[in-house]
Amino acid sequence: MPAPAFLSRLPKPVLFGLYGAVGGLLGALLFGELIMLALGPKASAAPPLPPPEPRLAVGASDKLQIYQGGTNKLLVQIARDGFDDDVTVRVEGLPPGVTPAARELVIPATKTAGDVELRATFATAVGTEHKLKVLATAKPGGKTVSAEPIESRLTPLASPMPLADIVFVLDITGSMQHQIDGLKNGIGTFANDLQRAKVDARFGCLTFRDLDEGEPSEALMFGGLQFTADANAFSREVARLRAGGGGESLPESSLEAIVDATKYDFRKGAARTLILITDAAPKIRREGATLKSTADALTDKQIDLLHLVIHNERPDCGRAEYREVQRGAIGIPGDKVTDRGKEFSLSQTARDSATFTNVLLPEMTRAIVAAAEAKPAPRPELAKQEVVQPKLNTVKAVQSDQTYDASATGQLVLAVGVWTGAIAALVCLFLVGGQHHYLRGTLPSVGGTLAGLGGGLVVGLIGGAAGQGLFLLAPDNATLAMIFRVLGWTILGALAGAGLSLFVPNLKLVLGLAGGAVGGTAGAIGYIVVESVAGAVPGRLAGGLALGLCIGLMVAVVEAAFRRAWLEVRFSEREVITVNLGAEPVKVGGDAKACTVWARGAADVALRYFIRDGKVICTDVPAREEFAVADGDTRAAGKVTVVVRTGSGTAPVAPARPAPPPVPKAKPAPAPKPLDIDEDDAQPLPISPRPASPPPAPVPTRPPVPVPGVRPPAPVAPKQTAPPAAPAPKPATRDPDACPSCGRKTPGRPGSRYCMVCDQTY
Repeated sequence: MPAPAFLSRLPKPVLFGLYGAVGGLLGALLFGELIMLALGPKASAAPPLPPPEPRLAVGASDKLQIYQGGTNKLLVQIARDGFDDDVTVRVEGLPPGVTPAARELVIPATKTAGDVELRATFATAVGTEHKLKVLATAKPGGKTVSAEPIESRLTPLASPMPLADIVFVLDITGSMQHQIDGLKNGIGTFANDLQRAKVDARFGCLTFRDLDEGEPSEALMFGGLQFTADANAFSREVARLRAGGGGESLPESSLEAIVDATKYDFRKGAARTLILITDAAPKIRREGATLKSTADALTDKQIDLLHLVIHNERPDCGRAEYREVQRGAIGIPGDKVTDRGKEFSLSQTARDSATFTNVLLPEMTRAIVAAAEAKPAPRPELAKQEVVQPKLNTVKAVQSDQTYDASATGQLVLAVGVWTGAIAALVCLFLVGGQHHYLRGTLPSVGGTLAGLGGGLVVGLIGGAAGQGLFLLAPDNATLAMIFRVLGWTILGALAGAGLSLFVPNLKLVLGLAGGAVGGTAGAIGYIVVESVAGAVPGRLAGGLALGLCIGLMVAVVEAAFRRAWLEVRFSEREVITVNLGAEPVKVGGDAKACTVWARGAADVALRYFIRDGKVICTDVPAREEFAVADGDTRAAGKVTVVVRTGSGTAPVAPARPAPPPVPKAKPAPAPKPLDIDEDDAQPLPISPRPASPPPAPVPTRPPVPVPGVRPPAPVAPKQTAPPAAPAPKPATRDPDACPSCGRKTPGRPGSRYCMVCDQTY
């Protein structure tokens, strides 16, 4: 029967898929995992493999700059493998005058990055790039692990000028014209004094009156900007101001103006200074700014100084309120706060503008210079600190999520090759065994078993090594790595299918490759899906099962899809198998070792089918007859029935036999041509010569069939008197390159020529 009883009703693709699935699963389960444990390199994964050696890598900013008298931070990143302990980072090669804030940086076990703060003195030499060496070490389990040192470049820069951004919050009500003129005339001297003190200053001005009178604050603009470093441009804009408005009440909207001034676009690292110039007390409005909200705005916007130019000797000019805002501490006793600026008397400027220019502005200059110099030197603004992300030099297996040290690449390729070889060997063994049992009802011989195992092992080794080698070329990209993994499995499946085509009658190599490639792709998908859910080991088992299942399934599918002629062998109404036809003869008979299909009760070799010149040729071996057959031709061999099927369903036309030439009266009949019959298909049978009756006229007769070992009978002469017989012609010399049985020529060397028709080597 074609298969075990409980499988005999399954279609051939499903049956062969089951054979392959069992082989793939057993190969992965019984041999694959043991092989990976025995031959695979040490992996950075949890047991059952031994724990990996702890490793450490470090990366840092490629370039860094630091000002004289300033600070900057070197960004450091680390990568751990096999441990989770603290990592200590040190920087060597710092130039004189540059020191780290701490001797070592300790990156905790829960973090992978940190900053090494560097400080430069004013005596640090500038203009030279220095190469720093960044070192990282750890002691997991008391064992010291060091990362390979990396380099970073540090360039000290000359100390920049202190920065100062100054906003004049100017009251421009009717009594403030002298102060407007004093600011207009004195801003040039003010700017020059700051420049001589090496302070990089910018100026802005915000004017205010009384909001209750519909007079909002306004900012002077300089080319669309709030600040300018050009004293002349500042002076021209101030000169356009005219004192006026404010209403009859003395308080003005100075608190709202201070809050608006805090919103200016100050530079990072600049001493932020507001100078309030007013002769009136602040107006507290129901929906306006309060003393506390104004003080909070100064704190939130990091305003360093609030200088007051007010009538500090007059109690009705709001000195107490302004001082409370200036100190930035509402409701806190005075001995516990620090002044946020100084006071200057507006009374000195009430009569003329020269006093504002010559007295107040120089005093403000000294206070602003002192504040600017007290600000720490800013960290240089770099476009980006490029950090080389540290990477451990590792590789992955095509059928595993584990990582291995790159130095063990050769060992990994070997282990994966043997792993796939074991699976492919079991897949081929089960498919060859299934093919043998399907056709002959018996298990393969020892030689067939060894051939299946050996062939599968070889293609598995080659396919596995090639697939792993291809996967190693995958770039560091998850999507591309998945694509390369599928390609690796596809190569394995294609080679396994090609090897299996050697055991399936008349299965073309290209079809075996195609079917195996589809099976390998399905195996890869099965591995990826299961591995993502359950892990690498279940994924490998699922991949082996899917690989065998799909190789067996697809080989049977392509065998059926692309065949042109085949045999239907019926063992019973429910047990039917198919065998492809091709140039290789398909034998049907009772000798299971000699025949492709076993037929109980038939002659050792009963029927032989093959394709020649596009025709299906059948040889009835016992009858020693050869003839072309058509689609649907049915013959019995023992207890089986054989039906010829062709893809077109039309009967092939047998080539016409040429008519034999007329036999001369005085000459014997020509020697008959032997049939294409294997010498081992049947024993020679004696054939008695038939007596020839004298025909009325010479009629060509069919030559007798020669039998090896039996001399053909002499031709019977007619009864009429005939001339003396001519001497018999000499037998033609046999072509040494022709088959001794059928006379067909076959290329090759003597002793290695194979006749597909007679199935023998000569």
